[in-house]
Parts: sequence; structure tokens; C-alpha cells
Amino acid sequence: MATSLNVGEEAEHIKGDFVDLLTCSICFEIFKQPKYLPCLHTFCETCISSYIVSKAKGNNLKGFKCPVCRRFIPMGDNLKNPETWARSLPGNYFVVSMMDRKAMKKTEKLCDTCSGKNVSKEAISWCTVCEEAYCDTCEDYHRSYKMARNHKIVPIKDMHEETPISNSCASVTCDEHPEKTIEIYCKDHTQPCCTICATVHHRKCEQVVAIDKAVSGVKESKKAQELMNKLNETGKKLDGVIKKRNHYTTNFKKEITAVLMEVANMRQKINEKLNKIENKIKDEINGARKENLLRLSEDSTELLTLKSKFDHWKNIFETCLSEGSELQCFVKLEEISRKIPKFEKDLSTVIQGIRDISVKFEATEIVSDTVRFGNLHYNEKRPSFLGLKTVNVHTEKIKVLFTIDIRGSFISGIFFNDDIIITDHDKKRVVNHEKNGKQTDKLNISKPPTDITKVNDCTVAVSSNTEKIFIINVKPLTLVKTLDSSVPLWGLCLVDNQYITARNGTISWLNSETGAKIKQIQTTSSDTRFVTSYQKGEYIYCKGGHTINFQSDVGKGFQYNHSNLSNPYNQEIDKEGKIYVVGYGSHNIHQLTPAGQLIQIIPVSDIDNTITGYPWVMRFKQNTNRFILTFNSWKVPVYVCEIE
Repeated sequence: MATSLNVGEEAEHIKGDFVDLLTCSICFEIFKQPKYLPCLHTFCETCISSYIVSKAKGNNLKGFKCPVCRRFIPMGDNLKNPETWARSLPGNYFVVSMMDRKAMKKTEKLCDTCSGKNVSKEAISWCTVCEEAYCDTCEDYHRSYKMARNHKIVPIKDMHEETPISNSCASVTCDEHPEKTIEIYCKDHTQPCCTICATVHHRKCEQVVAIDKAVSGVKESKKAQELMNKLNETGKKLDGVIKKRNHYTTNFKKEITAVLMEVANMRQKINEKLNKIENKIKDEINGARKENLLRLSEDSTELLTLKSKFDHWKNIFETCLSEGSELQCFVKLEEISRKIPKFEKDLSTVIQGIRDISVKFEATEIVSDTVRFGNLHYNEKRPSFLGLKTVNVHTEKIKVLFTIDIRGSFISGIFFNDDIIITDHDKKRVVNHEKNGKQTDKLNISKPPTDITKVNDCTVAVSSNTEKIFIINVKPLTLVKTLDSSVPLWGLCLVDNQYITARNGTISWLNSETGAKIKQIQTTSSDTRFVTSYQKGEYIYCKGGHTINFQSDVGKGFQYNHSNLSNPYNQEIDKEGKIYVVGYGSHNIHQLTPAGQLIQIIPVSDIDNTITGYPWVMRFKQNTNRFILTFNSWKVPVYVCEIE
């Protein structure tokens, strides 16, 4: 077991870490005007400002992601000018005090007052109240003011690294009023603040105390010790988790290398097998060639022999006719005439035995029938990390946040940025709501809507089973144009500038500009109404009363079938790739892994035991655990829920 650090070694270790605390992770230099984000990562004001502006160019952003941890930082109402976002971030005055302390120890601290006048002059003293360094001249001026006459001023040369920060650089300014220091603590809101904040925001609070009283003994408090212990323990556990993940990553790379070698070996084996097959058929061909050429040669030899005999008779008789006597002609005539019947019989026998031989090669479909060497199998499982609590959002409780009072047949909806847009089939309207469910706008349309999908940050597309798609601007809700389509429409999603829709056993891909049909496939079920797709070449749809089908162009497809799943018209995918199948007839939601294995079955009654309607559409807000659940019922409103 490794020995723990003693107190002195731990102190030295912490001092070494101070260097990292004072370094900007963008420019890798000592901070200049350090600003911190809600995730507590700190950057130079100019660095984070340049980063924000570079990310905001040409985009309609409502915030930005931290350069280190990638957490999204919303900017609230301060959206118009990204150049001002960094200025509005709170300053990290703890880091500033650490920088001051480091500079003072190295006698590199400059006079703050002179620096404000663009004059560089070495500081010799430090005011612990104003938290400013002064040269000898500015120190005299500072002491001359009545309000600063009793401030404690210490020589910088007497300040050592071992001196506690609380003795020299202890003040912290208010985030809302940077010119004021924190003097008050509101226990009701657990909020330290300045006197202005206390007067404005906490004047009705009952437990407001001076900050000195609130912080008294905080370093030795049980809460501080518990937090430090938790940070240390969790840090060690995270180190273990990271080490374990690196180990699995290394193993996975080795497995991939092994698979590639196995594929190469398979290719080599196939080559060897093909060589054997090739040599075998070549031997067969060469054997057939030798045998049949011999036959053909024998046929030709027999015919040539007969022809030679026949030509001999012809020459003799011609000579007799031209040169011989009549007796000689008579004798040869009778002799040849007696031999011709046997000759004709021999010729007929030879001709009857002749066979024409041809050859061609008919290849087996080994190339076209062979699609792949084999199949890849990935085994995914959730690892357990000893000592760390893992929160499985897919088996935790579903919390109902609020409901939206829209009821009726075939209700659908989506999250649109921070809003919620609902399609009301029976009242032929599209209704917009704020994130808390308050209705803000509505638009009546000519045909009953069946589904809705986001097109861009300004518009949505709404389908109707009357073979129409309405393109609608969101703020305000106004109809932009109507697309007429010749295919059956119900559900709607947009992928790669193509609408995907389904109805009556048909899935169709449409041009997003014109609504014209691009391609169409038939399913085995007339229950197919919705198609869920978030990337080209992959889509999910209902294939029957108890079955859904995950179709993929790259060979990862699967079918999911369960006896406790009925009429799975709608499906949804969350931010982790988990699949949710809404059982309309079975009043439940089946939660699957990305590979199609069942995780759990969530009865609708677990969400709210008063629900009696049929669940219809489930849609997640992007990159969150929040979702809407609609019902095909006049009794049940739209539910907005969150997986805790």
C-alpha cells in the first residue's frame, strides 16, 4: 500500500498546484483579468471573449460551451452582442489574490494606483482592506485620506508564502456589484452578498448575518472537512475509473487489431481455398482435353484411312479407263464394285461413332452470393465502478413537471428550442407554449395535423393525413407555404433534407422543398404510422401488432418483439441512443438498448396512476432527459416529464 503524504509534503504539493490555478488554459499564461464560468473554470477575459466571438460567428446562439468541460453556458437575456458576454462574467477574485500573493513573494508586484495610470512602479506595501499595492508615494497619499487612515498596511517584503491568505488578501467582491465587497450572508438563500444586494434582494429574509459571523471557523468546520474529504476521495475514485477506462480502451484497440488480423487470415484461407478449387478444375479441364482430343484424332485417322483407300481405287480405275484394255477395266470394275459395299459400311460405322464436342465454363455465383466474410458482434454492458454511485437515468423515477391542457385525437408535439409546440388534430391548429407550459400563440390551419418536426431554428413542418405538409414560421406562428404530396402521410421527420413519412404500410421519402416522392418502400403492416430517424440510412417503424423494426443500411438492424407490447405506433431515441417504444394498446413504454435489448417496461400508470387514455407520441428535448407524452384521448392532457 502506498504511504500517504505527510503534512509538509501535502503542503508542498498544494503550493505546486497553485501554478496551475493561475494559468489560463487558453493562452497558457498567467491570468489577466480572470473571469470564471458557472462550471468554475477560469480564463482571461480577453481569451474567453475571443473564444465566445469565434464560436458565435454566423450562428444564432443562446450561449456557448466551456472550452474545457464542454458544459453549455447560457447567457440569459444578454444575447444581442457576444462581444460583451465575457465582460458580464464574474471575476475570480480568489485567483487575483493568489496572483497578488505570488507577485509579492517574488517582489514583482507593481503599484496598482500607478498601473491605472499606465505607469510601472514597484510596490512596497499592501493595504489589507482595499486589497491594493502601493509604491511609497501612493502609500503616503492613501494614508492621508480620512476614510483610509485606520487601514492596516503591511510591507510587501514582510509577506511570505506561508502567510495565510486571510491575513492579507481576504476580501471578495460581489458578483452583481463588483465595486462592493461581500459583507452579508443570507442563510435563507445561502447567498453571500454586498450591502446593496442585502437591501434590495434580502430585506424580507429572516436569517441575514454579517459575513464575519458566517465565515467564522469555516476552515475548521465539519462541513469544510467533509467537502475536502469528498473531493479527495472522489478524485481518487475518478482516477481509478479513468485508469480502468484507459485499460478497456487499450484492450478494445487490441481486440480491433485481432479482428483485423482474423479478417486478413480469413482472406488468406479463402485465397488458399480458391487456389485449390482453381487447380482442381484446371486438372479436370486438362484431363478432358487430353481424352477428347485423342478421340477426335482417332476419328480423323479412321476417316483419313478410308479416304486414302477410296482415293487409291479411284486412281486405279481412272488409269484403267485411260490406259488399260477392256479386260483390265472389266476386272477392276468388278473388283472395286465388290469392295464398295463393305467400304460404305465401314464409312457409315465411323461416321455414326463421330461426336462433336464443345466446352464452356459456367461459374458458380461465389462472388455475387458472398456478401461478407463474417459478422461483427459487439457486447455492451454497463460497468460497475467501485465506490462511485452511478445514476442510471433509464431506471430512475419519471417525474411529472406539468401538463398542457390540450386533449383529443392524435395529439403530437415537439420541443422547439425552449418552447413546446403541440399539434391539435381535432381543432385543426398548432399551439406554441413557453417552457413552463404557458400558451403564447396558436395558428389555425386548413387540415387536421398529424405530426410535427423541426426544420431549422425558425420553422417547423406539420403533416396532415390529407397528403399535405405545412411549413410554419414559429415566432410568430404564421404559415409560410403548403406542400402537396401524392403519398400517404401521417408521422413526419426530417433527415438530410428529406422528409420521411409513413402510413398504410408505406414508408416514403420526400423532397423537403417540393414534397415530391424520392423513394418508397412497403412494410408488412398497415399499423406503420410514424418513422423515427435521426441519421441517414437508419430508421425505426412499427412492423406489426407486437413488433418494431430497426432498419439500417450498414447492417446493424434488428427486430424487437414482446408479448406485452401492443400497437407500437410511435418510437423515440434519447440522447444516449436508448430507444423508447410507445405501446398504444399495452399502455406502456418499452425501453431498449441501442442494440434492441429490453431494459425495462414502464407502465403509463407509473407516470401518473390517474391516466386512463392511450399513449400516442413521446418526444425528448434534445440533449436532455425531459420529454413530452401525448395521448389519443379526450380525458388526458399532454404530459411534460423528466427522467430523474
